[in-house]
Amino acid sequence: MALIIDFLVICILIGGIWLFREPRKARIGNLAAAFAMLCAFLLVLYRFGIVDGWTVTLSLIAGTIAGYAVAIGVSMVQIPAMVAFQNGAGGAAALFVSLIELMRNPNTGWIIMGSGLLGLAVGSLTFSGSMIAGAKLAGRMRQSPRILPAHDRLVLATAAALLVVGAVSFSVPAGVALILYLGLILLAAVLGVLFSIRIGGADMPVLISFLNAMTGVAAALCGMVISNQLLIAFGATVAASGSVLTYLMCKAMNRNILRVVWPRGREDEPKEKTGVIAFPWQKVGTDATQAVNTGPEDRLEKAVGLLRSAQTVIIVCGYGMALAKAQHGVAELAQKMTELGKDVRYAIHPVAGRMPGHMNVLLAEAGVDYDMLVEMDEINPRFETTDLVLVIGACDVVNPAAIEVEGTPISGMPILMAHKAKQVICCNLDSNPGYSGVENPLYEAENATLLLGNADKTIHQLLAALADGTSQGTAAAEEKSQDAASEAVKALAGAGSVVIIPGYGMALASAQFQISELAALLSQNGARVRYAIHPVAGRMPGHMNVILAEAEVDYEDLLEMDEANPLFTETDVALVVGACDVVNPAAIEVEGTPISGMPILSAYEAKKIIVCNLDENPGYSGVSNPLYENPKTILMLGDAKASAMELISSLRSTGEV
Repeated sequence: MALIIDFLVICILIGGIWLFREPRKARIGNLAAAFAMLCAFLLVLYRFGIVDGWTVTLSLIAGTIAGYAVAIGVSMVQIPAMVAFQNGAGGAAALFVSLIELMRNPNTGWIIMGSGLLGLAVGSLTFSGSMIAGAKLAGRMRQSPRILPAHDRLVLATAAALLVVGAVSFSVPAGVALILYLGLILLAAVLGVLFSIRIGGADMPVLISFLNAMTGVAAALCGMVISNQLLIAFGATVAASGSVLTYLMCKAMNRNILRVVWPRGREDEPKEKTGVIAFPWQKVGTDATQAVNTGPEDRLEKAVGLLRSAQTVIIVCGYGMALAKAQHGVAELAQKMTELGKDVRYAIHPVAGRMPGHMNVLLAEAGVDYDMLVEMDEINPRFETTDLVLVIGACDVVNPAAIEVEGTPISGMPILMAHKAKQVICCNLDSNPGYSGVENPLYEAENATLLLGNADKTIHQLLAALADGTSQGTAAAEEKSQDAASEAVKALAGAGSVVIIPGYGMALASAQFQISELAALLSQNGARVRYAIHPVAGRMPGHMNVILAEAEVDYEDLLEMDEANPLFTETDVALVVGACDVVNPAAIEVEGTPISGMPILSAYEAKKIIVCNLDENPGYSGVSNPLYENPKTILMLGDAKASAMELISSLRSTGEV
């Protein structure tokens, strides 16, 4: 029975960690993992008994108060440093438990003895290394690598001494053992410091992931010492997940883990530059500061003009955004641009920020829709066709020197290809190099506009400028929307045949009831109304059928794709509601896209097409839809339910039906 209970608790922990993969479910995953830890704690107390109830109670109260105080007082910028500190605390806990058990049972077996000694060493190394990482992340220490004279020899000598002391500890009397244990702890702590101080800020995500895995190892060893299978399993799970994350971070940065923990460099100071590096996109005949020396008012005015004219925008966020606490302003600016009809996406570099997922959490805090976040491998091919890239507090992750120059700390690191966009606006504090110390030639590019200073202040200046110049544009947009609605009403009122194409956007807007009402109204006017169902419309087979059945649509009116497509050439109006990819002609006309070759509903063949979608942005495939530019197409953009209600109201009030 005990094994079954332990297995269930372990499954809850693994399930919680699994939920961390999706930001929307991460909060539930965190609570599930915490619940699993609480269950494990209670099981230990139940099985081994409580020696001193007051000690346990006071410890729980103190820990709860301290945890709550830290959680309330720590900002998102300080989260990486706090994670490093908590990681170190886990190592320290494993260290103390191992030490107490070794002192209490000096004549234990070789396996338990070896596990205890390893627990001492790994716990101490993790603690000191995490404290160094935390100090660097908190700005208490210099971010750049710190390489001491004969650093490699110091590391090797400390590691050798650690092995010797550990080996001797197996065969000494109990009275001498404590001295050796303390020596082991001290040597491991020194090794942790030597290991961590020469890892720079650019590689900090790798260091954090690696230390996280080490904490899991220490916890598992601690579990072996006290013969607790739950602790062994929990520690092994953390070690495995930390190891996988370390691998992914190294892969994302094109790093070899051995070169991260054992750098080639021997010098503490950067080498003197031997020449000027020229890039084809840099301004010819200018120095590195000429682009900065134009007036700030001129640059701001130019940036506002670029924002207004751009139709596709990619936002690249970096640690500077976190320091400036500009994420809320950035989210507001993105929302403003989306309202103006622009396609806005966020490009996420795997190591942006100071720990894995840092940018995702910051943007989630600002209420950014997760669907707008695009990972590096997916977003990089889009930069060449993007009108504008807005860089907010990022440097190394968009530094072309990483792919063009050898021998720098970031050489070979994959970057976001912002420099390939048609225009780039950099809202950074200054034009100095990032944490890697490598100058960024993007700042000198012909297509770059630098808005230097506090990022939050800059973003709000852009917002204010856009608001001042959009009142006329808003009025024009409203007039255009009214014209589209009027044209759509006329098309529907005169239609003898209508095919409705529902998509996932209809489901998101919960517009199926209004669409059903509109269809009934058109039927009363004598129109033949049917629904065309694409096999992959929605998010699972039969999704649209169920949603339409919920709105009491007659099953006989639903047409499968093969049955509906021959009818479109004779159809007066094809009404698209929240669908994009399933009616995208690019699927059959353009090669090399994610939907190339996919069968679609041939809505483009209808005499008139009315599109009631939220916006003109590409669907989940990311492929732009030429249907929106078809002369036969009437665009009623906005909430699909509101568009359907407007059509129903207009048809009734004008007496068209």
